Order: sequence, then C-alpha cells, then structure tokens
Amino acid sequence: MREHASRYLESQVLTAGREQLLILTYDGLLRFLQRARLAIRQRDYEAKHAGLSRAQALLLELHRTLDFQASPDLARSLAALYTYMLEELARADALDDESRVAHAIELLSTLRSAWAEAAASAQRGASGKESL
Repeated sequence: MREHASRYLESQVLTAGREQLLILTYDGLLRFLQRARLAIRQRDYEAKHAGLSRAQALLLELHRTLDFQASPDLARSLAALYTYMLEELARADALDDESRVAHAIELLSTLRSAWAEAAASAQRGASGKESL
C-alpha cells in the first residue's frame, strides 16, 4: 500500500504545475509537523527531530525559491515568516515545545489555504478565458 502511495505522490509531483507544487510542499510541511507534534506528546525524540528536520528543509526550500523580482513585498513578507518559523521550529526541537509546533501548523495551514484559493482562482480565470 505504501508503495502505491509513493508512486501516486511521485506522479503528482512530476505532473504538477508551479502552484500545485507549492501546495504539495505545504502539505508535506504540515504532515511532518503533525508527526513531530505527535512525537513530542509520545516523548519519541528521534521521530520529533526527524519530523522537524524535514519540515525545516522544506521551509528552507520555500525560502530559497521566493521570487523577489516578481513580487518584492510578498517575497519579503514570506521570507520573514519562513525565517521566524525556522527559528521557532529549532526552539521547539531543542525544548520539546509542542506549542511552537502547533503555532507553525496554524500559520502554515493559513498560508496553504490562501495559496490553494489563489491557484483555484487563477485556474477559474484561465478556464474562463479559454471559453471566450
């Protein structure tokens, strides 16, 4: 079953557009943070560290791919937010602080929803232009 899920995810990534890749990245971030949060509750420090490390790697990738030319204000705001979350996740890892992980989940869930809505809106706009 896990192999099928892995192949499906690989297929999604290989066929996704830029917006969908961004949403998949947020989904991965949220999944790793949920695992880390559960691991903190269960005092599974290895799993906590693994989840937080993977989440931090995805945050770094999001930060690295910000386009400061296309939208400087948005890129600066997201860069500051990503940096803040990286710092909070490092503290959460060092202090086994579930509340910092929960806060990152809350922020990232909001961002994911906003990007998903923007992508859907852009797709609706593109579909409307095609039908003209």
